[in-house]
Amino acid sequence: MHWKRVKASISVLVFTGLWMMALSVGCSSTITPDSPERTFDVTYHIAIRELPAEAREVYAWIPLPLADSHQTVGGYSIKGDWHHTILTELEYANRFIRLDLSSAAADNEGADLSVVFRITRRSYRALGSRELTTPVSQAGLARFLAPDRLIPVDGRIADEAHRVAGDLRDPLEQMHALYDHIVESVVYDKSGEGWGRGDALYVCDKRTGNCTDFHSLFIGEARALGIPARFVMGLPLPPGVSEGEISGYHCWAEFYIDGHGWIPIDASEAHRNPKHKEALFGGLDANRVAFTIGRDIQIPEASAGLLNYVIYPHVEIDGRPHGTINTQFSFSEVRS
Repeated sequence: MHWKRVKASISVLVFTGLWMMALSVGCSSTITPDSPERTFDVTYHIAIRELPAEAREVYAWIPLPLADSHQTVGGYSIKGDWHHTILTELEYANRFIRLDLSSAAADNEGADLSVVFRITRRSYRALGSRELTTPVSQAGLARFLAPDRLIPVDGRIADEAHRVAGDLRDPLEQMHALYDHIVESVVYDKSGEGWGRGDALYVCDKRTGNCTDFHSLFIGEARALGIPARFVMGLPLPPGVSEGEISGYHCWAEFYIDGHGWIPIDASEAHRNPKHKEALFGGLDANRVAFTIGRDIQIPEASAGLLNYVIYPHVEIDGRPHGTINTQFSFSEVRS
């Protein structure tokens, strides 16, 4: 097995075979919080169809999983002879594999592409006796106090935040009060229209939605109280299963407190699994993989403007976004 090194210790790992999988759009469940560590291969497959006859340049951007103290990216492989580069966007330091698929346009065919990521994910609790050793600068936190296009920090969002937690003085108690209120007052419901965009005003009014909606409301309210908070997007892994399909994306949130660092919460899972509510304030299970941080993301070297959030591929044909894409995910546990 041959390895090639690229920036930030990510490696190119050559596999001989990939498998296919299916995706249901939405937010999926992850939880058994006591899973200590999992190593697995995640396969990310895209099929691009309906290429225009006059197409000349075709590029695809796929997010690289995050690498931090809770998640190790051991390598990745790309099926097919596609030229690719690794690009980093400036605001959040999310990284992308940009693939040149122009030869598919030259043949006037569609393009099928699979990437396999080798991931080790560890469960953890950010609250406890261990102190933060590497504080984040105030400049680094400033972005996570500012509004996003769908996450305001004033008006009804600020009103609810101050009503629920404004009388508390301890930041951790404030965040717990917001978390409790959202878990208890918002219903996980993907019916109708408007859910799934991470629109904080929508969920503030309707009190329904999926994981993007739960956590957008939490992030907006935390920021309204002066607590930095950020959005984390990824994929769930079914607990107790060694391989199979991944049925949709999953996201969560983190807030920052001096002396503790970034503290995770998973409000939508706490709502769906009440017995894990306390475990999911300040801690996360190993049944997930994180791909990107933040909202309103500018994909590097792409013509498109800001994307609301990123988990799916972005494809451009001759500098214009292309929407006829089928995306499928699956995973397989790696046994030691």
